[in-house]
Amino acid sequence: MDRRDIWVGKCSSTQSVSCSNGRLITLVSSSGFWYIMNADMNPASLMSKELISPCGMNCALCSGYLALRHDVKNKGVPIPYCTGCRPRDKQCAFLKKRCHRLVHTQVEYCFECPEFPCKDLQHLDNRYRALFHMSMIENLQYIKKHGINKFLEKEQNQWKCSTCGDVVCCHNGICFHCGISVLQQKKKRYRWEE
Repeated sequence: MDRRDIWVGKCSSTQSVSCSNGRLITLVSSSGFWYIMNADMNPASLMSKELISPCGMNCALCSGYLALRHDVKNKGVPIPYCTGCRPRDKQCAFLKKRCHRLVHTQVEYCFECPEFPCKDLQHLDNRYRALFHMSMIENLQYIKKHGINKFLEKEQNQWKCSTCGDVVCCHNGICFHCGISVLQQKKKRYRWEE
């Protein structure tokens, strides 16, 4: 395994490891999983299939996941941490409780459902289109048409920080790697500046 990649696996503590490039990184456990916290990784490795939830949310862009990855609480930013929907076995934090097929893991992605897009997904999609510059339904349609690998490439290009190459958060348009000072001063942490 290339230690520059985000790695998800069972653990019980914090551990420092050497990367293949000689850099020392810290892996931190959260809910029994390892997450790389302080590595200058190849941004292309920041997108992974495991972080795409059934509803089409790319958890790698989520403020909760980015807060965890960049440990923003220790930098004075009170954003709750999240390991992602699939890694924490929630399948989809937004829709699972309302969807029989997700509860019973009958579908990997919502587009596999005969009711796609259901009213709950449409409601969620409308909210994300209006507030967060993304569409879960468009994400799912792209995955269905082009496959998950092409989708991950598209996401990397679309959400790449123009300053440092890390990931821009879909919830506020801020890179948690190089824009931490902006995030620290922002009053509405879950809104884009228009």
